[in-house]
Amino acid sequence: MKKYLVAIFIFLFSVPAYADFDAIDDVFVVISSDYINEKSPKDIMVKGLNVLSSIDKAVYLKYTNDKIFFYYGPKMVKQFEMPVNTLSPEDWADFTKSIIATAIGVSDKIELIDFEIPDRFAKEVFTGLDGYSHYYSAYSDLADTPKVAKRNFASRIVSDNILLIKILAFRKDVSQKVKQEIDDCSQCKALILDLRGNHGGLLDEAIKITDMFLDEGIITYTLSKDGTLPKFYTSTSGDIFSNKPIVILVDGFSASASEVLASALSEQNRAVLIGTQTYGKGTVQNVSKNASSSAMAITTSYFYTPGGNKIDKLGLMPAVCTGGLKLRQYVTDGVCDRQDRFTNEADVEIAVKFIEGNL
Repeated sequence: MKKYLVAIFIFLFSVPAYADFDAIDDVFVVISSDYINEKSPKDIMVKGLNVLSSIDKAVYLKYTNDKIFFYYGPKMVKQFEMPVNTLSPEDWADFTKSIIATAIGVSDKIELIDFEIPDRFAKEVFTGLDGYSHYYSAYSDLADTPKVAKRNFASRIVSDNILLIKILAFRKDVSQKVKQEIDDCSQCKALILDLRGNHGGLLDEAIKITDMFLDEGIITYTLSKDGTLPKFYTSTSGDIFSNKPIVILVDGFSASASEVLASALSEQNRAVLIGTQTYGKGTVQNVSKNASSSAMAITTSYFYTPGGNKIDKLGLMPAVCTGGLKLRQYVTDGVCDRQDRFTNEADVEIAVKFIEGNL
């Protein structure tokens, strides 16, 4: 009886955990259906299978139009016929897993870490995407990393009844804090909204804040793959600051939702941008969790300004540049280098001068 138990035990633990390979199915389906830029299932497969030779250099795959030849060293191990349905991500996922199974069968190095293959495959595929799409492993990527605590919201009065509100991130309910500050400063004659170093956060919060200062109009819109209709975000009537002057401070690390807010108010002549060119992160990511507890953040659409300008990779150009120019030469001429000006008080002083008409 003991011999049978030992034999069963060895058998169970010598077979790769194919159920864990569901992550490979998820990668094919999500990228094929949701990713903003077209990526064929074949392209996904070819990119991901690079992990095999990175683990064991004896593995070599030769591709033709309709076949894959699997070599291990100088010997051809197997020939694979590519899927007939070239558009089916499910068929290509199954096909890919059969190639990986072959690699596990012939390579001791790959067999030793067979449980890591789905994560490695997914990370290899995501590395070749747009830079904002990421695959988060269930293992290594969940480790805690030390973070420097920063205050996400602050306000103060500068100069003569000019309210300065600094937002470092669009967290939950930050729009309510902005509204409260405005309500509590009815005597304030102008607002400086400091978005320097603001990487973004919750888009809904940025939209709510933008809506506070616009009567009506487009705040932003997003476009997904070709042929899809744009999704518009619009404002309702009612400016809670009664059309008083607004300056928005931006720098090279103002990105994403902060660029949406800044572009909407500046393009509709409700605010003036002061600082440096912004980061240019104008993409939307959807996050999905896999059965294996890994996760994928995939870029699904691009942000556009009310005037139809794409934000991604371009950023916003301020009307008044505070970096990279000679003293007292503030007005941009299409050039204002991205800089980190998170703690530079000179930008606040320039904003005050602009509001008071002394610039």
